[in-house]
Amino acid sequence: MKPRRITCQRKNRERRLVVLLGMAFALLVSVMVLPAAAKAPLSNDLTELNLEELMAIEVTSVSKKSQPVSQTASAIFVITQEDIRRSGANSIPEALRMAPGLHVARIDSQKWSVTSRGFSGRFADDLLVLIDGRTVYSPLVAGVFWEVQDLPLEDIDRIEIIRGPGGTLWGANAVNGAVHIITKKAKETPGALVTVGGGTEERAFTTLRYGGTIGNSVSYRLYGKGFERDRTVSANGSHDDWRMGRTGGRLDWDAGAQDSVTLQGDYYQGQAGQQTSFPTMIGPSFSTSAVEDLRMSGGNMLGRWKHTFGQQHDFTAQFYYDKTRRDELSFKEIRNTVDIDLQHRFPLPLGQDIVWGIGYRISGDHLRNSESLSFDPAERRLRTFSMFLQDEIKLFQEKVRLTVGAKYLKNTFTGGLIQPNIRLLYNPSPDQTIWATVTRSNRIPSRFERDGRQTIAGTPTEFVDLQGNPAAQSETLWGYELGYRAQLDSTLSFDTAVFYNRYKHSSGEQEISDSLEQIHTTVTTHTYGGELAGEWRMLSWWRLRPAFSYLHIRRSAPEGIEFESGEDPAHQASLRSLMNLTDTIEVDTTFRFVDRLPGIGVSNYQNVDIRLGWRPSSGLEISLVGHNLLENRHAEFKPEFITTAASQIQRGVFGKVTWRF
Repeated sequence: MKPRRITCQRKNRERRLVVLLGMAFALLVSVMVLPAAAKAPLSNDLTELNLEELMAIEVTSVSKKSQPVSQTASAIFVITQEDIRRSGANSIPEALRMAPGLHVARIDSQKWSVTSRGFSGRFADDLLVLIDGRTVYSPLVAGVFWEVQDLPLEDIDRIEIIRGPGGTLWGANAVNGAVHIITKKAKETPGALVTVGGGTEERAFTTLRYGGTIGNSVSYRLYGKGFERDRTVSANGSHDDWRMGRTGGRLDWDAGAQDSVTLQGDYYQGQAGQQTSFPTMIGPSFSTSAVEDLRMSGGNMLGRWKHTFGQQHDFTAQFYYDKTRRDELSFKEIRNTVDIDLQHRFPLPLGQDIVWGIGYRISGDHLRNSESLSFDPAERRLRTFSMFLQDEIKLFQEKVRLTVGAKYLKNTFTGGLIQPNIRLLYNPSPDQTIWATVTRSNRIPSRFERDGRQTIAGTPTEFVDLQGNPAAQSETLWGYELGYRAQLDSTLSFDTAVFYNRYKHSSGEQEISDSLEQIHTTVTTHTYGGELAGEWRMLSWWRLRPAFSYLHIRRSAPEGIEFESGEDPAHQASLRSLMNLTDTIEVDTTFRFVDRLPGIGVSNYQNVDIRLGWRPSSGLEISLVGHNLLENRHAEFKPEFITTAASQIQRGVFGKVTWRF
């Protein structure tokens, strides 16, 4: 199939005209309903919460216990269900664009680079991602296959994003941050939900969900969803169209006044097209490419039991099993993971709050080698044992909270590791928080870094291979953070954090011979920067949410060690505008600026997303969403590790209907 090329200037002018007309229509609607907007009541959702209530939203990812945002000594950002609905996002990575300090870039139709505070890449190895406490971080490539992390967005209660190290609680690989996706309880999703939509890039999508109760103590929900996405634009032909189906459910049982049980699971299956390049010894390009439809499938089951002894005293046991299959030309992987986690929380008389726990995980893989990518051994079981202890001490009438903790981690590749942290929080007044942390976190080497071998280039006489290193060490971070959040008045709040990180044993490559390079963990990296996010409620029906982040990275290594650089933007900025023009009409706009990525030749870009929402009744919502409206197409990132076709992300428009009954 020949690549689609847009060469007709007339078509470009027409598309620009369509976008301009759409934006003019949104402005016209705003003007027409402006007199009514000041009197119109807001819809019954989180937009009604005042800033005090927003700061009191309970989160669990910082200390593994429920606490308000205002009492967290961490650079945490919460994306609520209402944020997701009004963003116009149609996938989890798109929703993550709202978080300051995260660099979220689309590589092609189904691949993403998502990272926090540096080290961008399709497999951003220093960011841990969890769904309801189940890690989706792949030990094969030290990253996340975002194309299979899909849920009905309506079922997500909130996404808690920690920018900065979180290894003391969450274990290895939460070096630069952790993303915890938390779904709603079954009792919060009663009745039926139907979502259908489609457009230029999001060709078609649908979600069906039903929730109910059994007796007075059991709630459940079942769902099914599917979608198809169009291919992007590539100079050499694009074949990255994408289709996926998923089904699952959740059951919550209130077994008594002190006990609750949760069972949940998902199964998915789909195909994604890609054009993969492979090295050859035939010039002039010394590479060839093949078009394929890679197949992905998997499923998981999770069970959780929580027993409450009293206030601030509870015990939780969690178990999950996860199986994934992936079949593409470069490799085939079948992975089975079993994880068990026990946690106990109890108070002490002197105002201390103790949390401790133990965990064990075993992840076994079966890999099919190819001519370009191989693993020795082809099968391996990775075991991880962990235990942690954390103590929160309240001082000076609870205005000061000192948290100290440590996690011991023993894994197959690098043996025992200790990850301590110290967090100090000071509340000079109820609407101000000052916090500081010192933390150590580790990243375990990936299966490829230890056992892999990849053909990375061809010459007229031989191939050049990149080989893993059985002696590769775990990357170690010492991180230092300082933050301040405040509510200046009933309409204005902001949250800021600055950080300095020092990494040892980051990955680089050393030339062993003309035909062989080897991974070495001898790179030292220093990063520093900061993030600022705020909210200004200009009027009762209009909010503005600005955000800005800055990042500087400096790397050094012994002579002969090469490393990647210039893949992270130094500056990012965004501005979200959310308008409730009447009690039924919403207009939401997001502007984003992302700085250039000089290491991979991606220019800076700016774009605008617009969502028009109409709720003619309490159970029906109709929305029109436009993505990337300022440009016809642009590049955001380039493939790595597995060399697929570099793509440009196109402008897209889709409609969506959601019906609850």
